[in-house]
Amino acid sequence: MSNLKDLLESVPDKDTTWETIGSLSTIVATDHIDKSNYRPQGKYPVISQASEFISGFTDQGNAMPKDEYICFGDHTLCVKFIDFSFVQGADGLKILKVRDKQTIYPKYFYYCVQIAASNLPSGYERHWKLLRQFSLPIPPLEVQKRIADTLDKFTELETELETELEERNRQYGYYRGKLIHNGAPEVPLKDFVAITKGKQLNKELCSKVQTEKTPFPVINGGMMPSGFWNEFNFDKGKITIAQGGKSGGFVSWQTLPFWAGAHCFVVSNFDNKKLNYRYLYYFLKEKQADLQSQKQGATIPSLSADALLLLNIPLPPLETQKEIADVLDKFTSLTSSVKVGIPAEISLRRKQMEWYRDAMFKALYSEEEK
Repeated sequence: MSNLKDLLESVPDKDTTWETIGSLSTIVATDHIDKSNYRPQGKYPVISQASEFISGFTDQGNAMPKDEYICFGDHTLCVKFIDFSFVQGADGLKILKVRDKQTIYPKYFYYCVQIAASNLPSGYERHWKLLRQFSLPIPPLEVQKRIADTLDKFTELETELETELEERNRQYGYYRGKLIHNGAPEVPLKDFVAITKGKQLNKELCSKVQTEKTPFPVINGGMMPSGFWNEFNFDKGKITIAQGGKSGGFVSWQTLPFWAGAHCFVVSNFDNKKLNYRYLYYFLKEKQADLQSQKQGATIPSLSADALLLLNIPLPPLETQKEIADVLDKFTSLTSSVKVGIPAEISLRRKQMEWYRDAMFKALYSEEEK
């Protein structure tokens, strides 16, 4: 793999020029379709400013012809390189094309925009007005291509690893189902567990980031913490279930002391001589899709505690439960821990790519400062 440091040091100062993102690109205007018209299948992929690469599919709308586009989420700061025909999703997407491919290589421009976006302040606001003023180093075209090719190799490897991880997760789900639905007699879950609803915490009081003063995650109705707080009302090692909202029914295991908010159920086991707590977690995780389908309410769909307590759980001997939980713990580590397995490899490759990408810009920007 090319040594970017040697490559950049070989570029004479006079051969690197500087131009803004706005001057190097043009915005392509097109119609967009509403999110309600996204479909799981269709003639054209839908590209939006959301984090997922493809937001859905459609047979409607005016499709962009196949070309090389850099799509920028004006609110979300997401940056995507698109080289196929697509339809624009909901509002907020800036579709960019380079003005002159003999001046700037589109894939190099994409990586430039990506790192420029990462240096913009977050928050729900229009960011294009700031991004367009960001100055980029323009080395010779051949150097741009070699830089882009190097970064592409990291991206391709990461994609391969993510595909493999998806397959491992499917296998994990299959084996978890087999181990949980083990033929043991089923008993009412209400005979073994208690459901506690969390306590309301004003969102405005919470920190958006984890700090020394606010180290404890606030768990509510989402899949991720809704903020961070300086107190906790439950210790680590607890099962939580999102009670309301889009992610209602999502089952999680808390690895840190946390504050359970008003849209969070905390599941406790009051008979650990008959029910292994980790086995209970994997049972609830296996039932997650069923729980999510039982949400009720038009405005903010929510899950009732009764829907949980009415479940029946297969209950083999305690030692068997522990053995099942131990096996599933190992599967979980291999598919989700950033310290081992494929997730660790993905994390390493991502850090390496970011290091090369940042080194590229530091080297080129240092020439401007001379």
